[in-house]
Amino acid sequence: MNLAAQPQEVRPGTASPNASISRKLREFYDAVQEEGIPDRFLDLLERLDQAEKNAKSVDMK
Repeated sequence: MNLAAQPQEVRPGTASPNASISRKLREFYDAVQEEGIPDRFLDLLERLDQAEKNAKSVDMK
C-alpha cells in the first residue's frame, strides 16, 4: 500500500487546491513588507552598530 500523497487531478478552468493557500501567503507576505520598521528596533540597530565600531577601535589600539 502506497501511503505517499498522490497528486490530485485538476480539471481545466479550476484552481489547484494549493492556489488559495499560495494566494493567502502572498497577501500576508506583501502586507508584512509594507509595514515600517519600528523606531525602537531602528534605535537598537543603531546602538549595536555603535557598539561594534567602539569594539573595533579598542581592538586596534
